[in-house]
Amino acid sequence: MHSINIRTLDLNLLVVFITLWETQNVTRASERLALSQSAVSHALRRLRERLGDELFVLGRSGLVPTSRATALIGPVREALEKIDQVLQGGESFSPATAQRTFRIAAGDFVEFLILPKLLQLISVVAPGVVIEIVPLPEPGTLSLMLESGAIDLMLNTPAALGAGVRCESLTTVQLLTLIWQREGLTAGRFPLDLYLERPHVVISMHERGGNIIDRTLAAQSLSRRIGAVVQNFMAMPIIAAQTGYICNLPSPIARTFAGVFNLSCHAPPFEFPEPELIACWHTRFDADEGLQWLRVQLKDCAVS
Repeated sequence: MHSINIRTLDLNLLVVFITLWETQNVTRASERLALSQSAVSHALRRLRERLGDELFVLGRSGLVPTSRATALIGPVREALEKIDQVLQGGESFSPATAQRTFRIAAGDFVEFLILPKLLQLISVVAPGVVIEIVPLPEPGTLSLMLESGAIDLMLNTPAALGAGVRCESLTTVQLLTLIWQREGLTAGRFPLDLYLERPHVVISMHERGGNIIDRTLAAQSLSRRIGAVVQNFMAMPIIAAQTGYICNLPSPIARTFAGVFNLSCHAPPFEFPEPELIACWHTRFDADEGLQWLRVQLKDCAVS
């Protein structure tokens, strides 16, 4: 067995090792670590020399771990997480003096509903804190991104999540239905026959089994027509105004843009369950006082 003196081992090499394991690619590892590709390659070469093993070899889909790397990944990851937790616990979080950037994965609905209130609060009580909103990751990568710290929180509707991810409900959101004002609909519930006849512009949510609206309709042996699928909520009222399509929006967005685009706003034809907005983080950061503080502020802003 290759002899290793832990006292002379650069722990940064183990960080590179974990990142290469997760990305299976030197280029992606260098981007995540904010290092050059040559620096990552050099670190891998040093670690190979210290451990006496190739650790990763080229495969058809990228770097493939050797049996030695497979045996190491669990204990190494656990050891670094414990070190990270100990070091993070050494300083308490003070909003007034904190200098920190929080990266939150969220959609444009969160930016519309919560972000203005959150930033208004932070500008007063935590002026050194920066909120960076990034796109929602693919479901298969969410757990990894939260675990690695690439993102601090994810705000979205409930979905299947990976191991080690914790979730907390922030609020529920009422849905309203919009259509041209010139349709002349009376106030109250949207007519069911028109709801099923007219095409809808919908948001792509990647929900298994369909979204809340389609599941509710299916339970009544009904279905709606889909005319367009878009990536963000803000496009929906614009398209509805141009096409006469129906759109269903969270009530804050619906009420704001109905008048702007000459759309009338109605309760849906059924009592659809109100979508839940949740905050997700990794158990690795349970003790992070900064994230604890941020989750409290987010919940306050979501319900206010």
